[in-house]
Amino acid sequence: MEIPLAVNRYRDVRCGDLRPGDVGRSVRLAGWVAAKRDHGGLLFVDLRDPAGVDAGGRVQLVAHPDVRAFAVLSGLRLESAVSVGGRVVARTPETVNPKLATGAVEVVVEAVEVLSSADVLPFPVEHDTDVGEEARLRYRYLDMRRGPLVERLAARARLAAVVRDHLSARGFLEVQTPVLTASSPEGARDFLVPSRLYPGEFYALPQAPQQFKQLLMVGGVERYFQIAPCFRDEASRADRSPGEFYQIDLEMAFATQEDVFSEVERLMERIVVDCSTKTASAPFPRLGFEESIDRFGTDKPDLRFGLEIADVTAALGGTTELPMFAGAPASRHVIRVLRAPEAAARPRRWFDDFADAARDAGVTGAWLQLDAGGSRGSLARKLTGPETAVLGDACGAAAGDAVLCAVGPRERVAAVLGEQRRTLGRELGLADPATLSFCWVVDFPMFERNEETGGWDFSHNPFSMPQGGLDALLAGDPGSVLAYQYDLVCNGVELSSGAVRNHLPEVMEAAFAIAGYGPERIRRSFPALWNAFHYGPPPHAGIAPGFDRILMLLEDQANLREVIAFPLNQGARDLLMGAPSAVSDTQLAELHLRVVPAT
Repeated sequence: MEIPLAVNRYRDVRCGDLRPGDVGRSVRLAGWVAAKRDHGGLLFVDLRDPAGVDAGGRVQLVAHPDVRAFAVLSGLRLESAVSVGGRVVARTPETVNPKLATGAVEVVVEAVEVLSSADVLPFPVEHDTDVGEEARLRYRYLDMRRGPLVERLAARARLAAVVRDHLSARGFLEVQTPVLTASSPEGARDFLVPSRLYPGEFYALPQAPQQFKQLLMVGGVERYFQIAPCFRDEASRADRSPGEFYQIDLEMAFATQEDVFSEVERLMERIVVDCSTKTASAPFPRLGFEESIDRFGTDKPDLRFGLEIADVTAALGGTTELPMFAGAPASRHVIRVLRAPEAAARPRRWFDDFADAARDAGVTGAWLQLDAGGSRGSLARKLTGPETAVLGDACGAAAGDAVLCAVGPRERVAAVLGEQRRTLGRELGLADPATLSFCWVVDFPMFERNEETGGWDFSHNPFSMPQGGLDALLAGDPGSVLAYQYDLVCNGVELSSGAVRNHLPEVMEAAFAIAGYGPERIRRSFPALWNAFHYGPPPHAGIAPGFDRILMLLEDQANLREVIAFPLNQGARDLLMGAPSAVSDTQLAELHLRVVPAT
């Protein structure tokens, strides 16, 4: 895209635009001193301007000793900002630099104006040097000058433009919802903002625009979207930014789960085509939550490769003399296996690590190494030939492979083998980096047991509609109730959770009662939504794919901080601005607050 150039006293052309056709032209350039080389009385300077986030945005300057600019440029540190006047000349054939778009020309400096000088740099800006993340975050503006980060910020802007263009064309109305709102129990901790006008009372930054977008549906906005800021006081991880993140928030009135799937698949296809060189295809496959756990050991499966977990409980449980297998059915344990390709020759320590990880998770781990002449491993002498064949055939293992086996509670076995599957996929390069493999995970349980209290908690969004409606909630077994809850997953990353919303007051009351919320607490916690649902709410459904996570996948980045201009660090601190920080006693007094020292 051509960027308009502001022609002024600093510059009349961009550094990266000069070509052999400009030879003889007098030009004014502005930018940063990127590199200097003194070659026997001639000073060569690479000048880089803001338009150049790569090698195309620079040009070589030449300063002769008899020009005042020579002394000025010689005395400047790298990354000082200058405006330069000079004449474009052709480089001699032997000095042409094919790596630069401007490599056939250079500018002979006639005058220079120092716009600002730089101190000694905390790290090299112009080199592909490995710089620690703390320094990169503390000097984020210098990190941007290195190039790749600005390129990713440009990709971020393109993604936002594509999302807005596509959804607007599909009839979605962009609406900005409040950032100062009321605290509500939505899962994570709120960021609270004290009120100066109302002592002892607090606003909350929204964890998501959940209630507001549902109120828009009640109000007659049929299709809503926004690239919404969300705030959650939770721990950091590679695919989660602490504090603040953005999501593509969608909601549709008079809509079903299928309507949401259709619109999101259209959006994702558009994003992939317009914002990447990767491939993806719709319709996206669908996996039930239970099926996903059983086959892949996770509800966030990476479908770019196979290695499915196989169940051999029926085949071996109770039919063998091996205690870990024989006792499984009576203990309601499962016996599951995973193929480890070409792992027969791996060292014993690798298999011991698997067994240790299984034990730490509360399950029993064992293995077989399959050689052309037989088998080795912790199970080799404990199983008969037919039993060994059952294990290998179940997961498709052949000579040269290994079979990893885990026995124990279903959820724990899934977690152990699922993690091992992800590790094998990464180590063996089984996942095609050029493919975006989307899928829907559906039919989530509405409730889950709280291990501490023994009561029922919502397993996901409390505003989801239960499958079967009120009858399912009154049937007496909360653990069997499924929700119209769905996750969008891509390459093993959860991009979003969504749901058909519970828009009926009597159904909401019954659902929240199972989770221990009485009618009065519902009215107190969600007053606007509760009241609005008594005035003809339409059925509605929505989703909110993570904007930062989508960009992370498109840009092949392992960490969200690499696609955010000014992120917090892993400890939720802003090293650049010094936040969070103490405030003055005067500010605290205005807010009627007092700091209590940590104990």
